[in-house]
Amino acid sequence: MTVRRVHVVGGGPAGLFAARLLALRHPDWRVHLHERNPPEETFGFAVGLTGGLLKALQHADPDLHQEIVDTAHTFSSSGFRLPQGDASLGRFHNGAISRAQLLRLLLKAAVGAGVRVESHSCDVGDVLDDADLVIAADGAASATRNRFQEEFGAEVTPGRGRFIWCGAEAPLDGGVFIPVKTTAGLFVAHAYPYGEARSTFVIEASAETVSRAGFGDRQWSDEGESDDAALRYLSEAFSAQLGGGSFLGNRSRWGWFNTVRCARWHHGKVVLLGDAVATAHPSLGSGTKIAMESAIALADALDSPQDEPVEAALDRFEESRRPEVERLQERARRSQLWWESFEVRQHLSPARMAVAYLSRAGAVSLDDLLVSDPEIATRALAEFAGVKPGEVPGSGLTDWVLSRPLQTPDHRYPRRLHTPGRTTATVEVDCGDAWGPAGAKLVEHAQEFLHRGAEVIRLTGEDSRSAVLDRLAVGERIRTELPVLVDVAAGSPHLHHAVDGVVAGRTDLVHVTDES
Repeated sequence: MTVRRVHVVGGGPAGLFAARLLALRHPDWRVHLHERNPPEETFGFAVGLTGGLLKALQHADPDLHQEIVDTAHTFSSSGFRLPQGDASLGRFHNGAISRAQLLRLLLKAAVGAGVRVESHSCDVGDVLDDADLVIAADGAASATRNRFQEEFGAEVTPGRGRFIWCGAEAPLDGGVFIPVKTTAGLFVAHAYPYGEARSTFVIEASAETVSRAGFGDRQWSDEGESDDAALRYLSEAFSAQLGGGSFLGNRSRWGWFNTVRCARWHHGKVVLLGDAVATAHPSLGSGTKIAMESAIALADALDSPQDEPVEAALDRFEESRRPEVERLQERARRSQLWWESFEVRQHLSPARMAVAYLSRAGAVSLDDLLVSDPEIATRALAEFAGVKPGEVPGSGLTDWVLSRPLQTPDHRYPRRLHTPGRTTATVEVDCGDAWGPAGAKLVEHAQEFLHRGAEVIRLTGEDSRSAVLDRLAVGERIRTELPVLVDVAAGSPHLHHAVDGVVAGRTDLVHVTDES
């Protein structure tokens, strides 16, 4: 490779790890990293470490992997704490580490590999002339991406809900999801431990709820300032979970989560990395995973022994890495929409809530859950069917669920497959956001059919995994807002998603499109 001079702008996990890997693999290269803030001045509290990320780290950098594992706090469970009861999930084998501690380890490792770290603000324009390659890992608000917004085809989409990142000196056994109702509205915490008596909480609420609580769009004179009034309010709301303690702040204030996507990841010799090019909603817990695994993929692409232009290596990096990043972003998008609409499914039992949560992005099915968490799966299925847990089969769930009768005050179906003879209206679903304006129009369309005497609203569309998941989300909204039965169309390859949706309360009936 002709690359010899590398400048990394940004000292987060993506930038630090990419710099270390390049310095390790190419000792003759000059690798510079520019970051104005030391690790102690980072925002937030802890980051999650998935099993997949740790495996990738072990393969790419065994020494750093061991240091992180020795420092991280591990836990193996997660679950819901709901007013109607708890649901514990044992399928989570994760860890967490203080963000500041992770950055310290990465910084030490980068310097040890020969990276020259310069503590100052740096604009991409400051280093372009001296660089064969510039890695812009300057975060979700990337100045580099903004400077070349058209060249990167950058798109930043704000979420509808608000969130705040807090810390607490409160012990937790594992990850936990806790909804709390106040006079202002619903607040939902996603929390997990990162030490024996240290936990981190991401708390979400609708913009309307945050405004009613008195914490709308507020101005801040110092970028490091926390919203102490909001922390006091939330400490009182979550006092039972905090054991009488209080939330801690570290630049903790209500914000919007912005989803970043780019049509192109590099422009000339500048490549975006980490949150600068792709963000994923924190409810998926994959932000650090995406950043550090992308750093590995970039280093791999630059390992070519051929004397090729840097743009060719960057093309190879994007081609190899983009599908996985987009897959995780799609899962994160569906997770974000699920949490933003959490209030509509508070009526579910703890076990059925767990199924709804795990199947929200189509990544975990009832069949999977029957293996990993048989108690939760069995409870959810028994509650759905109105039978004893012992009557739930250990296999063949699709046929069993579809064979269950549906009884309403006005209708009785012998099974969950649509029966001819009912007045059915068909609505084609072509939107990916059931809870936004496009979803509202579909609800209005369904309401028109209801007024004309329809008893069932059949949702149809493309026969793909993504389209079926979209129909199920729209189905849940229609079932929530209208007194009508919902029938979701699905082909055999995607039938299990529809069946999961029946148990999770997203549809009443299923129409198998390729049934003979």
